[in-house]
Amino acid sequence: MADTPMTPAHYIGGELIRRREERGWAQKNLARQAGMSPSRVAQIERAHVPGTLENFQKIDRAFGDPAPGFFERFWRFSEEAPFAKNGFDQYVEYEKIAVSISEFSTSYVPGLLQTEDYIRALFSAGTLAPDAAEAALVKRLARQEVLTRAEDPPPAWFIFDEVVLSRPVGEPSVMAAQLGHILDMAARPNVFVQVMPISRGAYGALGGQMGMLSLPDGPNVVYLEGSWTGYLVEETAKAAQCGLIYDRAQTMALSLEESASTIRRAMEGYAS
Repeated sequence: MADTPMTPAHYIGGELIRRREERGWAQKNLARQAGMSPSRVAQIERAHVPGTLENFQKIDRAFGDPAPGFFERFWRFSEEAPFAKNGFDQYVEYEKIAVSISEFSTSYVPGLLQTEDYIRALFSAGTLAPDAAEAALVKRLARQEVLTRAEDPPPAWFIFDEVVLSRPVGEPSVMAAQLGHILDMAARPNVFVQVMPISRGAYGALGGQMGMLSLPDGPNVVYLEGSWTGYLVEETAKAAQCGLIYDRAQTMALSLEESASTIRRAMEGYAS
């Protein structure tokens, strides 16, 4: 889309198109030479699904570029370069095509489940200028449509720390409505919500926020977020490590039924 920001994935996709066309190859020709499917080549060229190290090594061999070839070198550089740590806009683009979504939050309600009033209360505690805060609110609400769209909404699994329920963001009425909204969303067939009880103590995901996406015909991507920084993880092995941490958190969190009861008790406390 025209307003999609330039990222390493967009740059490498454009370079792949240029080199392929210099050879007079269609996507299917490159795919055959590289031992890949034409759809995988298209995904990389359009930056719809990130290429893996193995993909780019195959592409280098197809072009006859001795190892480590151009595409492998660029992939390795983009994984370590400072700009690779700023990838939230790209993550949001991936979110639109994800076949499943998983999020973990230790500090606040996951963004895809936040109400407008909860978002406003969060932003009022920050340093965003009013115009910037309003623009960010509109973007966040637009992201949430992925969960309720009419055509194939992806399954989405959310885990958040129990402390989120006891930290008032906004007035009690805002919190009561927020927790009620979570229960409403959890009643949808594609949304699953778990609470990590404080009694569990330390766990691998403690200390930050994590969003993980499964992409069509491609690897998982992960977005890790702290108080001041964010990091888009597209490298397969690193994303797999994050997946193991998430899987472990699922086994430690309350069941779906226990989580709903815990959220409901907290909601009733704010409403009383």
